[in-house]
Amino acid sequence: RYDIEHYRRLFAPAAMRQVPCFCTNPDKIMLTAVGPRFGAGQLADLYESLGGSVTRIGKPYTPIFDVALALAGNPDRSSVVCVGDSVEHDVAGGIGAGVATALVLSGILAETPDLAELFDSLDAYPDYTMDSFRFAD
Repeated sequence: RYDIEHYRRLFAPAAMRQVPCFCTNPDKIMLTAVGPRFGAGQLADLYESLGGSVTRIGKPYTPIFDVALALAGNPDRSSVVCVGDSVEHDVAGGIGAGVATALVLSGILAETPDLAELFDSLDAYPDYTMDSFRFAD
């Protein structure tokens, strides 16, 4: 995988020409086989810092929840739980969409020493926490 400077060099000409960017997964950190790495959201931030414009689609933005709920037959939101490992995207997005939230603690926050401080800083508090999440075989 490339480092962030590779993307800076790659993005600079496009940002200078004002080529629009669409970020379909705003997560700033993602888990990889070698540990946490920067995600598409961090690349979108870089593109903006170079002067480009970015349209972000996906969690935490409400339209993605509206589409997902419509595809599920528009269930009562009180019966829906957004499960994820990001307070910034999954918990905040679920709260914004009016659904319950469950934070998976074994994801990108596994090494975070003070979750309460993170919740406070984002004003986003999960309804539930889970040590891990996996689908049954």
